[in-house]
Amino acid sequence: MVITRTLQQTGGKTGSSFLIILPKEWVTKQNLTKGDAVFIAEREDGCLIIDPRFAKTGEPRISTAKIRENMRWEITSRYLLGFDEIRIVSKDPISNEQRDELKRIIKRFVALEITEDDDHQIVLRCLVDPSTLPVNTAMRRMHQITSRMIEDSMNAYFAGNREAADEVVQRDEEVDRLFFLIVRELRSAIQYPRMSEAMKLTPVKALDFRLAVQYIERIADLAVDIARRVDEPIDASLVKKIDPIVKDVLNMLSDAVKNLFKFDSKKVTAVINGENRLISKTAKLRQHIVATPNGQPQTQVLVVDSLLRMGEAAKDIVDLALPQDD
Repeated sequence: MVITRTLQQTGGKTGSSFLIILPKEWVTKQNLTKGDAVFIAEREDGCLIIDPRFAKTGEPRISTAKIRENMRWEITSRYLLGFDEIRIVSKDPISNEQRDELKRIIKRFVALEITEDDDHQIVLRCLVDPSTLPVNTAMRRMHQITSRMIEDSMNAYFAGNREAADEVVQRDEEVDRLFFLIVRELRSAIQYPRMSEAMKLTPVKALDFRLAVQYIERIADLAVDIARRVDEPIDASLVKKIDPIVKDVLNMLSDAVKNLFKFDSKKVTAVINGENRLISKTAKLRQHIVATPNGQPQTQVLVVDSLLRMGEAAKDIVDLALPQDD
C-alpha cells in the first residue's frame, strides 16, 4: 500500500508542529484507536518508520503451534522469528515420547526453556535479553570457537587422533546454538525499530552480520568435515607444508571478523592478499600431493580444498565491511 499525504502545519505559518493523517485502513488493520501510542523511528536514509507493534511496553510476543510428529521446524522457525513464548498445544494428552522430543529439540537453542507443562500444553520461553548478550559478543564467541575447531581438527588430522576429532564434531553444536541466537536477534532488529535502537544496530549492519555469521557457521562445518576424515597420522613432511596454510586461514578469519566491528583498511588488504596467496599455495600443494602420493592422497586433497574454502569465506566476510563514519 502506497499512499501520498500532504504535510500540514499547525498554528499557521509560525507554528512549530507538523502532522500527516494516517490512512484509516491501516489504523483499523492494526487495531489502533484514539489515544494509542505508536513508535516512530528514523532510518539512516531519513525515512520514518511508524511501528504499532511495540505500543505496549514489555508485551511478550507469543506464538502457538499444534503438536505433531516432528516439531523441529515449528520451533526453529518461531525461535528465529523472535517470539518470546512458544506454546505447544494438543487436544490429546501429550505423551512422554513427545515431551522427550521437545527437550531434544530445544537443546539447539540458547536460553529456550520449558516454563509450563501440563497434559495438553507445553510452554517454551526464551529467557535471553539482547542487552545481556549483544550480537557483537555472541559473534566474537562464535568466531573463537570456530578458530579452535580449525586448529583442533587439523591437529587431530595430522596425528590421526580420532578422539580429538570427535570432540571437534561435538563442539559444532555450540556454534549452531550461537548461530540460531544471533540470527534471532538480527531478525528482531530488522523487524522492530525499537529493538534495533536498543541493540544499537542499524538494519543495514544487521543484514551484514546475518551474512557474516552464515560464513562463520560454514567454516565451522568445514572444520567438522576435516575432523571426520581423520584416519592414520600423515607424513611429517606433509604436515610442514599444510601447517603454514592453516595459520594463514586463521589469520585471515581473525582479521575479517575484527573488521566487522571496526573498519581497518589494512586488515581488508591483508585478507584480500591472503586469499590470493592461499589460492597459489593450495594449488601447488595439490600438485605435490598428486605427484608424490603418500597415505591417502584423495583425502589429503579434500582437506586442502576445505582450507581454501575457509579462506574464501573469510574473504567474503571482509567484503561486507565498509568504512563507517564516527
